Amino acid sequence: MKYHIFSDQMSTAAFFESVVTSSSEYGIIATDKDNKIVLWNKGAQIIYGYSPLEMLGKHIPLSLNKKMGDEIDYIFLVENASKAKTSDYKMTAKTKDGQTKPVLISITPRISEDEFCGLLIIVRDIAKSTYEEKFRNLLLEITQIVNSPKNINEMCQSICATVSTILEIPIAFICIFDYLNNSFNLNSQVGLCNNYSKHDCLYCIDKTKLQSNMKSCYETYSQFIITSELLENHEISNSVDKSKLFENNNYIIHIPLTSDDSLIGILHVVTSEPNKDFLIKETQILSLIANEITTGIQRKRLVEEIREYADNLEKMVKVRTAQLREKDALLIQSGKLATLGEMATGIAHEINQPLGGISLITQGLILAKNRNKLTDEMLSEKLNSIIDQVERINKIISHLRTFARQSDNTKEEIDVKKPLLDVFKLIGEQLIKRNITVELDLEDNLPAILADHNKLEQIFLNLIGNARDAIDELEELGKNTKDNTLDWIETLDKKIIIKIYTFKKNILIEISDSGIGIDNSILNKIFDPFFTTKEVGKGTGIGLSITYGIVNEFGGTIDVDSKKMHGSKFTIKFPIYKKSC
Repeated sequence: MKYHIFSDQMSTAAFFESVVTSSSEYGIIATDKDNKIVLWNKGAQIIYGYSPLEMLGKHIPLSLNKKMGDEIDYIFLVENASKAKTSDYKMTAKTKDGQTKPVLISITPRISEDEFCGLLIIVRDIAKSTYEEKFRNLLLEITQIVNSPKNINEMCQSICATVSTILEIPIAFICIFDYLNNSFNLNSQVGLCNNYSKHDCLYCIDKTKLQSNMKSCYETYSQFIITSELLENHEISNSVDKSKLFENNNYIIHIPLTSDDSLIGILHVVTSEPNKDFLIKETQILSLIANEITTGIQRKRLVEEIREYADNLEKMVKVRTAQLREKDALLIQSGKLATLGEMATGIAHEINQPLGGISLITQGLILAKNRNKLTDEMLSEKLNSIIDQVERINKIISHLRTFARQSDNTKEEIDVKKPLLDVFKLIGEQLIKRNITVELDLEDNLPAILADHNKLEQIFLNLIGNARDAIDELEELGKNTKDNTLDWIETLDKKIIIKIYTFKKNILIEISDSGIGIDNSILNKIFDPFFTTKEVGKGTGIGLSITYGIVNEFGGTIDVDSKKMHGSKFTIKFPIYKKSC
């Protein structure tokens, strides 16, 4: 079979010689039976650095190639043709200047007239494809790192370690730009000595004031470009563990981490000269890695800022909540005192009644003594009556103190009937004096709710007091009407009806009155703070607002149903308290 178009041997030989010797992409080496080199083309010279004059006629050097991962020098030797076959190897080639590079070697025995006459060795430099594969792996690893839950420092440290491991370089470190202090902080590193923390790099605007060992960094952060220089010329060389460096020249590459027109930091890597040359040429790969790192830093910063904001917000909410609770407590307390102030006359009457009784009993005792009719039995009886009246006064004053005391915001199991009945110790006589009838329809064995006795009493006092005032207002309106008759006033049904019962999982409290009612146009405003329809001096406008707040505090709701001239009904719903098992 013919593989060429030449007819004579001379033309064929010349053609193949020119093809083989001038090939620069592949190194082509041929040996004879004695393993001496008989062909060393241009590609081999480019890969190994040796010229044909240096290699022809000589044995292949033992140190020319090594198997990857194997420190033993490897020599190609075939004893006979019967054992010979084409073999492929991934190896590390050592160049004339001592550098190493990955190569793919294909070895084929040369056969002439069925006899073995040497080897044909095809060498291909795979440094670029190897680096590209490493960078693909590096980019994938960095993507996983930046998407992990690590903070900025942990993320950057992992990136430095990953860069060092995958690219097989001794040193990698990241400097983050600090806008506030106009400097770079060495955030994380692999391969530096402990004294690296003393490394300080200021952001310099004026190039003339720049230190000579920081010029390449200046070009990187001022122009946003990738730069490199000999490691020994950079200031960080004072913080390098020399035992980890390459045998020959070590270079430091500065890769800017930028976002739009903003500088985030710089990634620095220390590598060998061949690696440096490749990296500087393949800036697109480095830019992809830098962009991924930059995105990670920005994302982590945003997360930390959000977390910090959330923490601060939570603290602010706690402080503000505490302040509001304190103000609410003061407002509730003010409402109590205001209510007591409005009831001062009625409370005075409550106390005056037993005081009047004591006065009459005392006068009777004096009169009996003057008439010599005071017996021991009469004296004992009258004194016991005085004690009863004093005890009644003590109960009124004691309950006033309890009611006026500021609540401590603790909740406990409460039977709602108890604070309701306690209210009548304060307002009962006022209702009797006004001929207002109170009808109670209270369910027996009511389940408890989780609340505060004192605050529930304030709710009842506010609502019953408002019901009393509404009835008074209707009665006053009737008296001032021109066509008024005494019959209408006498037949006015002055009544407050209170029902407490269970409904599903709730306790319902209904307080109805036969008062003047609430106009529909203002019905949605009655729970607003300081809204009142009462005359100046007769209401503060905070009673229903406080009531609404207390009901909500205990997980309840309050609704009102009212019609002008036809009374009002307030309905409170509290959840039944269930003890946890």
